[in-house]
Amino acid sequence: MSRAISVAAVGAAVAALASQSSSRTFLARWSGVNTPGGVWRLLAVIFALMNFKNLPFVWHLRFFKAYWYQIFIQPTPIPPHALFQPVITQTHAPLLEIDFNMHKSNSTYFADMDISRTHLFTSIVRNAIRKVSEGGFHMPRASNKQASVSAATAGLGAAEGTNAPTGGNAKYMIALGGVQCNFKKEILPYQKFEMWTRLLSWDRKWFYLVTHLVRPGVGKPASFSLQPWRKSKRVQGEEVDPEKLKGAVFATAIARYVIKRGRLTIPPEKALFDADMVPEKPDGWVYAGEMEGEMNGKANGDAEGVLPEKGSVDWNWDVIERERRRGLRFAEAYSELDGLHEVWDGGKDGVLGEFGDLSLLNR
Repeated sequence: MSRAISVAAVGAAVAALASQSSSRTFLARWSGVNTPGGVWRLLAVIFALMNFKNLPFVWHLRFFKAYWYQIFIQPTPIPPHALFQPVITQTHAPLLEIDFNMHKSNSTYFADMDISRTHLFTSIVRNAIRKVSEGGFHMPRASNKQASVSAATAGLGAAEGTNAPTGGNAKYMIALGGVQCNFKKEILPYQKFEMWTRLLSWDRKWFYLVTHLVRPGVGKPASFSLQPWRKSKRVQGEEVDPEKLKGAVFATAIARYVIKRGRLTIPPEKALFDADMVPEKPDGWVYAGEMEGEMNGKANGDAEGVLPEKGSVDWNWDVIERERRRGLRFAEAYSELDGLHEVWDGGKDGVLGEFGDLSLLNR
């Protein structure tokens, strides 16, 4: 109701302004609407403004804004215990992202999630990036936006340790190794939505990030680790309705990243240590959580088994490893899809045909 009143008020103000002859003359001169082709130019400007998000190079602007802000402008030091907390990124679905079904095209989800994952990952590794004494960062070649977005954290530097692999003078870079997205509900034209991205888990090679695209305003964070000045909208003692949260999800995606230095792979645990996000492991430390039966009953696909624990706990390797293993249950299932690369047989048993994309005739 309040939004409708605001729109009506703005419309009335514009109508009143347009009714004055001096205002109409100024607008006509400013817009050039009375010149040959002026109406079409004005319509083109309006269309561009309504689809600004999809104009050439705007994706790059969005990415670099996220990168530079999290690395060099963000004023709050990131606390290590926030390692598994999500970052919220807000956006909308303009007309150029709408397909013939009149909802956001599935292919456009990935470009939006690039930005959300950039906010998340750069905030986690920014301490390591700031340790770089040799300026600049390396942008590896990429065949698509998904690869290039992740590669932009190439300035990631690490303090060399006795177990740290070396790659000569090669700089650190992060590359996207794959994305899978499951769609649940449609996003309508110009509908706003939020992307909640967090670190899900890691193994010896890959970081795994999960992104939920959700209806705005449904999630109410209890606190903001990087923005302590923000006030929570959650009423003290308010309980979260799980069904309401599930109903607000438009789509969920999982992505994996690998950190490279030259041809060498940097273990995620090493990168997190260099970023001051995890402590050094005590000598002889062994995780005994599963031996104690704490994960019993947590089968693959059980959401309760991957949700970060509530409450304040000491940030040590017992806690870190427990949270890593929770998310690893989904990550391992995703990694099993690697076997599909070997299914392609090069057409040894024939194909249906060969067709061009933009060519008018198919041979």
